[in-house]
Amino acid sequence: MTSSIDTTFNYNHPLISIVLAVYLCFLYFNMKNLNRMLSIVKILIIFNCLIFYGSLLFMDAFDFKVHLPLHLCYLTEIFILISLIFKTKFLYPWLVLNGLGGGITGFTNSNLPIDSLLVENIHLHLSHFNLLLFVLILYRMNFSISKKDFYRSIIFNAIIFSLVVWFNLVFQSNYWFTASRPPGTNLALLFPDWPYYLYGLIIIGLSSYVLTFRLFSRNFS
Repeated sequence: MTSSIDTTFNYNHPLISIVLAVYLCFLYFNMKNLNRMLSIVKILIIFNCLIFYGSLLFMDAFDFKVHLPLHLCYLTEIFILISLIFKTKFLYPWLVLNGLGGGITGFTNSNLPIDSLLVENIHLHLSHFNLLLFVLILYRMNFSISKKDFYRSIIFNAIIFSLVVWFNLVFQSNYWFTASRPPGTNLALLFPDWPYYLYGLIIIGLSSYVLTFRLFSRNFS
């Protein structure tokens, strides 16, 4: 059962996002030890995952059709964690290209129903906070993305999208919102019903990729 705290937290999505965005700006202008900041991102992601999945399992509320990290932003967060644990930068271009647009979208939109659990709201905000913090750190590190990285990341996402569509068809789920509009207040409301809202979201995603590439291609101009 959803409590009044859960509902209040969901209603205040814009306010919470603004507070987190202001804090991100503060962190960006006060970052000194960037490697330590990456370690903090790693800790935040571990904390986020443990609290989220631990709470859902404890409350017997976990649903694999809803709560698996198959949405692109949550998948990106998991691969940020893996990359930081194994200290590999191979996926950094893909992570950055997903992270900036995904993080901003998560702060300005909600895909959660009004009766969602408090832990689901916390997970949504903290996940997108982690994405943006990771991107800001790499921007301060002068990380660059090449055209090859850009096109390879698009192809990688297309492959993942195809696999998610297959998963949704088999298990009747709605990851990446391929079957129906996401709940909540979000950009999908700007477009007509399926499949047009999906086309619109894909175009928005590709546009964010282009803008992010321009920001991070400074050493390849």
